[in-house]
Amino acid sequence: MSSDALPPARTRILECSRQLFSEYTFAEVSLKDIAGAAGVSVALIVKHFGSKDGLFEATVDFTASSAALFAGPFAQLGHTAVVETLTAPHNAPYSMARTISVAAGDRDSLNAIGKRIKSDLLQVLAERIRAEAPWSSPSPELRAQSALALLMGLSFMRRFGDTEFRSFHTDTLISYYSPLLQSILDGEPH
Repeated sequence: MSSDALPPARTRILECSRQLFSEYTFAEVSLKDIAGAAGVSVALIVKHFGSKDGLFEATVDFTASSAALFAGPFAQLGHTAVVETLTAPHNAPYSMARTISVAAGDRDSLNAIGKRIKSDLLQVLAERIRAEAPWSSPSPELRAQSALALLMGLSFMRRFGDTEFRSFHTDTLISYYSPLLQSILDGEPH
């Protein structure tokens, strides 16, 4: 294959749908839009993915976010995850807050996002807690849910929820939230 050859149709469809879903809500993007951007027919998209919902589910992927959020030594995981959450680009296509806003309340797309949050983030973090945390309780699953709730809350506050959020210096937010998150991850007894 020459260096200027197009990638396979399935790859082009996924790339174009990721781009369009990062710019517009689920309802605003049609299979026709994606087909036009990818240079394929709508029928080919349906053949590969079954429906727009199936394509959206294949498009949603938090593995890169998971790798960035949960990188490095466990003892610094709270710090790493808070820094990543507070400094990631506002328009990052795979931020949880951005992806949920793209769903715009569509039940099927929200279900797809929920499945990927569970597989790409919750289960990955729970396994890391199970293997590396200094305390065994509460359960790794509960701690993973609590940690993600805190991170999603920060992400939402940063992007949508608080017009004054930017008035807090990033270092202040990091120094406040990092130990809270690390305590959740560690499972320190109260």
